[in-house]
Parts: sequence; structure tokens; C-alpha cells
Amino acid sequence: MTIRTGAFYQAFKYAVYVLLTINTGHFFLENLAGSDFVFTSGLGLSDVIVAYTDAIDTAAWLVLLLILELETFVIPDERLKGWVSAIISIVSFICWAAIIYSFYGYVATLEVPYGFAHYAGPDPCALAGTGASFARTLGEYAPLDAENCRALASGAIFSVGDNMFTTPENLKLITRLAWLDVVNSAVWLLVVVILELEIYLQSSKLVGTRFFAAYKSFKVFLYLVLAVNLIYWWMLDEPWGAWDAFLWLVAFFFIEMNLLSWQEETAEHRAAGETA
Repeated sequence: MTIRTGAFYQAFKYAVYVLLTINTGHFFLENLAGSDFVFTSGLGLSDVIVAYTDAIDTAAWLVLLLILELETFVIPDERLKGWVSAIISIVSFICWAAIIYSFYGYVATLEVPYGFAHYAGPDPCALAGTGASFARTLGEYAPLDAENCRALASGAIFSVGDNMFTTPENLKLITRLAWLDVVNSAVWLLVVVILELEIYLQSSKLVGTRFFAAYKSFKVFLYLVLAVNLIYWWMLDEPWGAWDAFLWLVAFFFIEMNLLSWQEETAEHRAAGETA
């Protein structure tokens, strides 16, 4: 099988990478706006990862994606050594640290939905304009006003720590989205661990064995889980989350194509060496 690497193919691939860069900017602005409502008493250094989880996570993944592109397509095998290999290893380590820390941020964000409880105080509309806020969905908050407080008439849920109201329906959505972020982040971590292992095994005798086939099958399963996550974001009326999930799947499709081409090239070199 020959992987197409023509100009259109490459242009489309790098266009996807540019779109992911735009998404990183979007998540930063979204996190910036949301942090003003969640961290009303000020943003401490330890809170940065929780406030900017999406932006930090996406930025780190983007850099790691570009590193994988360099390793599997751009840089020739004979140059992946010495100072080039050292720089890639250092940057990869930093990205991995940020990604794992971001996973902690997603887990810590679960405190947001689980910090709500049924509200038994005075009419929430009386608190409009006093600094209280209203949660529409995860990361989308607004000051409590005379308009959005009407949604609380059928039942109000309140977070004392965040001084924030929401509805029971919104809380269900927030909880589902928070857990979806955790699951999605965990699955992507597993995917890239397998990809890094696959790159390491390129020169190993394990290539072509049952072990090699087994963990590649597991990787396919993980991609299916990510596709289900994409659909679930869309079902939860979160088109931006679904769009971002789609772009990442497309981006890693290109990485997989790079790996497949690399494996074919390695096999040809081995065959030529054995023939010689």
C-alpha cells in the first residue's frame, strides 16, 4: 500500500493543524471568560490549570502533534539522533507534563457540578445584580439577571463556593460534559502512549508479531471510543466540542498514515538488507 503525499494531501493536512491552532485560541478566550465567574476571589497559581485546562491541554497536544509529524514524516530516520533527538525528547517531556497536568485539571473541574446543591433561600431574582452568576453549561456563565433568573422558577440549584445558580437540567448537562472531558482526556493519553510505543518499536523484532497486532487492535478500539465521544458532544448540543474532537481524529489519521508509510519503508529496508 502506498500513502499519497502529494501537494493537496499535505495542504489539507496542514490546514487541519491550522484549524486546531484556531481552536486553541478559542479555548483560551472561553477559559478566560469563565474563570472570572468560577474564581471570584482571585485566581491563584494552583488554580491556573483548572481555569485554563482546555487551553493548556489543547496547546500541549498541538505541540505534541507537530512533534509526531516531525518524527513520522518530516525528519529522515538517519537524522533522528544526537541533538535533534534530544530536543524532541525534551519538548515531548514538557508536553507530556502539561497533558498529564491537564488531565488532573479535568478531574478537578468535576468539583464544579458536584459543588451544587438544591437552593432553599429567598427568590433568586432578588439576588440579580448582587454578584451572583448563572451557569448555562460547563464553562459558559453569565451574571444573574432578571432574564436568566426566570429559568430558576421551576427549581434552583446553587453553588455556595462559586456563588452560582443553575437549573436541574443545566446541572445534568454540566455534569455530563465534565465527565466527558475526563474520559476523552484519558483515552487520548492512552492513544499517544501507544503511538509513542509504536514509534519505539519500529526497529524492534516485535513488529509483525501477535503482540504488535494486539496493541494496534486496542488502539483502533480507543479511536472508536473517541468517535463515540464526538457524537455525544453533538448530542449534548456542544458543536464546538464535537468539531474539535473531529479535527483531532482527522489530525491523528494523518499521523497514522505517516506511521503506515514509515512501517512500509522500514520493511522494505529490512527486506533489502536480508536480500543483500
